[in-house]
Amino acid sequence: MSTQSGGPAEGLLERQGIAKHLLWGFVAVILFQTGNGLELSFYSGFLQSAKGLSSGQVATMTMAYGIVIAIASWFSGSLADAWGPRRVMMMGFGAWLIFELVFLWGGVTTGSYAVMVIGYALRGFGYPLFCYGFLAWVTMDTPEEHLGRGVGWFWFAQALGMGALSGFIAGPLIGAIGEMATLWTSFAFVVVGGLLAILLVRRPKELQTAAESGSTPSASETISGLVRGVTILKDYPKTAVGGVVRIINQAAFYGIPVFFAPYMTGDVGFSSAQWATIWGTLNLANVFANLVFGYIGDAFGRVRTVAWFGGLGCGIAVFLMWWFPSMWGANFAAEMIAGILFGIGLAAYVPLSAIMPLLVAPDRKGSAVAILNLGAGLSNFAGPALAPLAGPIGIGGLMIVYAALHVVGGGLTYALKPSKGNGNEPGAGTGTPESTPASPEPVSQ
Repeated sequence: MSTQSGGPAEGLLERQGIAKHLLWGFVAVILFQTGNGLELSFYSGFLQSAKGLSSGQVATMTMAYGIVIAIASWFSGSLADAWGPRRVMMMGFGAWLIFELVFLWGGVTTGSYAVMVIGYALRGFGYPLFCYGFLAWVTMDTPEEHLGRGVGWFWFAQALGMGALSGFIAGPLIGAIGEMATLWTSFAFVVVGGLLAILLVRRPKELQTAAESGSTPSASETISGLVRGVTILKDYPKTAVGGVVRIINQAAFYGIPVFFAPYMTGDVGFSSAQWATIWGTLNLANVFANLVFGYIGDAFGRVRTVAWFGGLGCGIAVFLMWWFPSMWGANFAAEMIAGILFGIGLAAYVPLSAIMPLLVAPDRKGSAVAILNLGAGLSNFAGPALAPLAGPIGIGGLMIVYAALHVVGGGLTYALKPSKGNGNEPGAGTGTPESTPASPEPVSQ
């Protein structure tokens, strides 16, 4: 399903991959994720110093949060098919508000660790349902030939809020009003983002599905939608490959802070401020590259973009992040270059979000996106899970493992070429790939 151009302005938006009725949704994602990520740079230290938690207790709380995120990430796409994406976003908005209140008021304010864990973990339903529900909406309503650009704008919005604005805003706020008040400030951003979505983001009636225009789906319809999010792996086997590639996408990104950051500051000789600057610049490069690679994928071919710029590019960058300091020590400029290349390479995986929905039937696009979202959630565990290998094989050996995984993931991406009929029949994942899909541009070569 896609929107129809209704004038010059609307046509310009659509050519950028932004359906006119979804425009404010991108703004809503930026604001929501700014509030959601406001705590990331300081909450662990604050809870330990001000509330007396141990690092192990904070890690346990964060792990519980990550588990819920992985589950909610999968639910977001599956429920978007069953309920319609707007309902999914509203549920995520409500979940975030309720459980953030439990976390801050019932847990942090009173000092109850049990309530903190419950509130923080269940808040993990919030942003995946809101943001990934909107991603499913983008894949449903964006014309195929511009879909890479559409998902590029989504990941730009997501990363701008979570990775950049939240960090830049948190520092001055903490200095002005303190850590606890800054945590409460997150409500303002999330509420404004959620209200924008409620008031300004709605499908035109002619595009609404039965699930959206009718009454709230029954429990059996909801369960059926969730089951379809699992059976899609059997019906469309290529989606499983896409899920694996998505896990590989961010495995090193989540693993490197666990073992490589201490190595860089403890053994190589970088200061904590230098490493923080390198890591922050890496993320900033990723924000803008997310948008660029949406356009590159539409023009160069989405599979080729992920395979070469994402898989091979990240493989080279991860290797250089270790090799440069092993050769030249604490060379700030060299490590900054390697970090920027890594941030750019990570963004080259953006077209995956456009590739996957085109492998399945139109009414199962949300379920295809759900597999990608699940892969994104699992990468939070897969990356750090490899960190203990640094003991037997060394820091360099583990970085080479991460680099090799990216190269393997790039190769696997070629299995995602659409089959005959654009891969939209059950079992299409086992068909013979075509070099060019039936679309106006070479979107998946």
